[in-house]
Amino acid sequence: MKLPILLLASFLFLGLCLGQAAPDRMRFAMEDRPIEGVPVEAFELFDDNLTIELWARSPLIYSPVAMDFDAQGRLWLTEGIDYQRGLRIEEGRSIMVLEDQDGDGEADSSHVFVTEKDIRHAPLGIAVFDNRIVLSATPSIIVYTDVDRNAVFDPKIDRRDVFLDGFQNKNHDHSVHAVVGAPSGQWHFSFGNCGADLTTKDGKRFVASSYYGYPEAIGTKSSDGEVYVGGMTMRINPDGTGLTPTGENMRNSHDLFVTSQGDVLQSDNDDPAHARMSWVMEGANMGYADLSDGSRSWEEVAKTWEEPAGWSKSRRFSRSHWRENYPGAFPPGNIYGAGSPTGNVYIEDSTLGLSGTYLVACMVRKEVMACLPKWKDGYIEMGEQKPFLRLKEDRKSEFFLPTDLALAPDGSLFLADFYNDTSRGTNQVSGSIYRISRKDGAFPKFPDIDFDSVEGLVSALQSPAVNVRSHAASKLVEKGEDTGDAMLAFLNESEEDSILSSRALWVLAQLGEEGRKVVEAHLDDEKGEQAHVVAYRALRLADPIGLMKRAAESARSRFLSVRREVAVSLKPFPFEDCSGILLELIDSYDGSNRYYLEALGVAFSGKEDEVFRELVSPRYPVPAMWSAKVRNLAWRLYTPEAIRGLDICIRSQKPPVDEFRRLAMAFASFRNQDQRLDQIERLRALAELSDFQADYYQESIQEIISKDLNDLQGELMESSYLVPQQLGQVTEVSKPSEIASLHGNAQAGKLVAAKCYLCHKIEGLGVSFGPDLTHWGKARTVEEIVKEIVYPDEKLAHGYEKPVRLVSKKTAQTAEGVLSNYSWHAGSLKLKIMGGETRKILFRRAGAKVEYLNESWMPSAAEMGMSDQDLADLAAYLQTTGSEAAVDQTVQDEPVPPTGNEPGWQVLTGKDFLNVNCREDTWRWELGHAYCTGKPTGVIRYREPLRDFELLLEWKHKKKGGNSGVFVWATPESIAKLAAGHGRLPHGIEVQVLDLGYAELYEKAYKKPSDWFTSHGDVFPVGPLKMRPFPPVAPNGKRSFPSKETTKGINQWNHYYVRAVDGEVRLWVNGEEVSGGDSISPASGYLCLESEGAPVEFKNIRLRKLSSIEDQIVIPEFVPPTPVHLKGHPALGLWKYLNGYTREIAEDGQVTLRLGEDVIWKRRCISKSENEFVLEGNLVHKLIGDTLHIEGKYKAVKE
Repeated sequence: MKLPILLLASFLFLGLCLGQAAPDRMRFAMEDRPIEGVPVEAFELFDDNLTIELWARSPLIYSPVAMDFDAQGRLWLTEGIDYQRGLRIEEGRSIMVLEDQDGDGEADSSHVFVTEKDIRHAPLGIAVFDNRIVLSATPSIIVYTDVDRNAVFDPKIDRRDVFLDGFQNKNHDHSVHAVVGAPSGQWHFSFGNCGADLTTKDGKRFVASSYYGYPEAIGTKSSDGEVYVGGMTMRINPDGTGLTPTGENMRNSHDLFVTSQGDVLQSDNDDPAHARMSWVMEGANMGYADLSDGSRSWEEVAKTWEEPAGWSKSRRFSRSHWRENYPGAFPPGNIYGAGSPTGNVYIEDSTLGLSGTYLVACMVRKEVMACLPKWKDGYIEMGEQKPFLRLKEDRKSEFFLPTDLALAPDGSLFLADFYNDTSRGTNQVSGSIYRISRKDGAFPKFPDIDFDSVEGLVSALQSPAVNVRSHAASKLVEKGEDTGDAMLAFLNESEEDSILSSRALWVLAQLGEEGRKVVEAHLDDEKGEQAHVVAYRALRLADPIGLMKRAAESARSRFLSVRREVAVSLKPFPFEDCSGILLELIDSYDGSNRYYLEALGVAFSGKEDEVFRELVSPRYPVPAMWSAKVRNLAWRLYTPEAIRGLDICIRSQKPPVDEFRRLAMAFASFRNQDQRLDQIERLRALAELSDFQADYYQESIQEIISKDLNDLQGELMESSYLVPQQLGQVTEVSKPSEIASLHGNAQAGKLVAAKCYLCHKIEGLGVSFGPDLTHWGKARTVEEIVKEIVYPDEKLAHGYEKPVRLVSKKTAQTAEGVLSNYSWHAGSLKLKIMGGETRKILFRRAGAKVEYLNESWMPSAAEMGMSDQDLADLAAYLQTTGSEAAVDQTVQDEPVPPTGNEPGWQVLTGKDFLNVNCREDTWRWELGHAYCTGKPTGVIRYREPLRDFELLLEWKHKKKGGNSGVFVWATPESIAKLAAGHGRLPHGIEVQVLDLGYAELYEKAYKKPSDWFTSHGDVFPVGPLKMRPFPPVAPNGKRSFPSKETTKGINQWNHYYVRAVDGEVRLWVNGEEVSGGDSISPASGYLCLESEGAPVEFKNIRLRKLSSIEDQIVIPEFVPPTPVHLKGHPALGLWKYLNGYTREIAEDGQVTLRLGEDVIWKRRCISKSENEFVLEGNLVHKLIGDTLHIEGKYKAVKE
């Protein structure tokens, strides 16, 4: 770096030139303090083609927060010199301008653009659009116009305009962040969940609030009639009109980026391990607070079954956090764990070799992260987060706090380092800016940008710097139709470049009728998916009057992403104007894509009742037969009629608990109090049904009712809730072992139990403050019962492990009870108090401290005044209450075979299977019931490969001697071969599905014994797979024969349970384990169902995945073996067998199988010997005398 003295001299010179003393910010830079920063050798850069260099350091800048480049290559930035520390510079906070004036690759000039005392510490965003400098500093977005373009604000010449005002909580970081330009020329920005109350220049009011910030505005409608939940993403015209929400209900979307296609990417942080990178679909509710009005935190409604892993700093732990299980919550994106993401940039330029990379700086992780967003199935998949730059292992103690990223006009990447030991405040006052470029790249040279000429503006559209090209788009639109020819030429030149052509389409759509015609020509699937989407978006902005006609046409696109865009565009239209388009969009829903379902939800907004009543219910009138598609539509709509249908559907289909919970979350969502009360009653009625008595169903229902459907109002501890510590005169009791020797009288014990009723329910009597004791004593000895009553603090019951006491400093009141749903951010918790009621305590506002207790609230036997005989009698009584069945339900492990309702099981339907080599009519599905004709021989496969899993299914044959099977771990190579038309069955582990009559027919047809197979569940390898069979073993040593014969005959349902884990397959038939094998290799692949000659049915197919496959398994492209010619072979000619079948063997090695005149297949020869040859599919043909033996099964004679 250059000597600081040169910088200081330039400061003094600037002050003299302006005819005034050096400003305070300048004098601050002259003070004697250590210059500190992270040396570049401390960084680990994960792209070997790139290098990192120091570009600027203190005293040029201090504690850099946000930055942006202008078209001339000058870096504008905000500082956090006094972040959370009070005013350190008397005159206020400054916007700084840095420049490399001599072009040697290091900044050598730094000066103040403007200083203001009243703007917040560490302004969180800055954007430069030519001579308009846009500062995001709560409570405002301020636009400075540098009229004389000298990069020094002079209030006599330049202009200062409060562009937007009303962002809440000036000193909090969950507020307004940087503005970023879009390809349309509009501006986008985000703000966190401190909320906002904004009034635009065209008189529109927008309010966003939540429990976290601006709670007094919860439920307030904006000018468009909507209730918005902060934080939000929004877009606005550069003149301050046309403010439009694009996404809501984030925690703190610190930064966002808009791609050239118009997609919004954002990084959202949270203190627990749920930081994420997300694509924000327009209209998306991102799920942080209560979806309807933001009034409740996620902790308040978190269910135990949504937190399977417990808390972990480095990984997510609750699906409640972004409310993934709620209808209306948008999928969260890439959740990567602990983090505090700050600046971000999406790179579309190829200068660094990083085109398509989304980079996010993170202060908590002290690194820059990267992912590769991809268009996929109607949404943008963010991709796996990986490190791009971080500190080396031996340099982790460096004070590195990355705060922002920016691309310069030359395509190089700049990184700001706040340089601090904490993100809570400015302890160190220093800072650095680093430049990342290619090792083999040319020395940086900023291109000349001309914003005045059309040619210059078209050139600027290609700038790597997002706000340079966005401003160029805005200026081109401002110039109007005169730019049309130049833009059309640019579009034609960029036809093969989806990024540049997208930028052209955004501008052309706004250039009058001729420009729109050009863009309308791209509303064509033949132009490609991205072009169609961009054209639709651009025309929606430029010509909203023509939207409905275009929506009707684009709703028929083959691209899901196009139909998604149509859906979100329909939100503001009444039902009668768009019902036909909605029906088209509903018809194209596949029943599984959550992203598209949420797009439909946006389209349905405000018209849910009409959609269900007129478009869904009449077409699917029988809820008991609802497919996944209809269930999901009803779930997303959750109108009273939809809920009634789901109620019937659940009762009829009896889904496993995971699906039950998902569907039941529709009951957790309501739009008015009548609906809330109705859904409570419906859930309680479901809980009474015998099909849902298992604990996991009961707990699910109870948690939804108590956490989602309660009507609790927050209390400020104006009353005390105390738990009595003594119930009668204290007595002395003996050791539990001595009491257990006494004879207990159950009838007398029932009278003693009256003391228990104060906190427990027993057979319907009492209060549910503590656990229900109805069945509790059945599974315990007298001594065990007595011990837990004598020493209640030794073991706290599950769900009652958090006894707490709160004491309010404001009211001096005390609240005691059992805690649940604690939320630090909301300052609330739920407390079950004596009497069994639950209260919502606003502990922070009440000034209360939460004291966690180590002992149970239950008084000991002595404190309840019990005698030894009382305890013996009570234990005897508790052993008589409840039922054995309930004990079995609550204390035993999962049954084997499992029921398929337990957690983790999913119901499989035809949507889950893909055809490999069967005909279209071979398999027919009705919900989860599969009907197979058996012809031709072939398989269908599960949609993705599996490693460890469990499978439940039922099957029955419809014809005597029927043959079928289930393939476990079918190899991708064999699947590829079958899909290419070579062979019939895959290589894998086959679980035989064979009718009892098969052996009789086999022996009759082949005159051979059938001792090498059974019809009771053989398990064996097919192809090169290895398996050690469990005994008894077939004569060939490869098959595991069943140890028991439990298979039922034709037209009777058989039940299979297959457990495939860690290279071992085990089979249960009709409840009995019978066969299997281990040492299987490979032990991953595809699950397949087999068609083999006879009609067979499968139903109640349920799968539970026990592990994931880390390495992606791809079905390889099949390369057929080189065909072998048969010229001169003795088997040439036409052979006939089996009453009408013929095989014609030609000299070129092709064999044609016919039945009469119909060709069944043609296959090539792949190997031959003197009297033998083999066809594709390993079909062996052997000539013995005048007879051709085919596949070891048939004998043919020459015609």
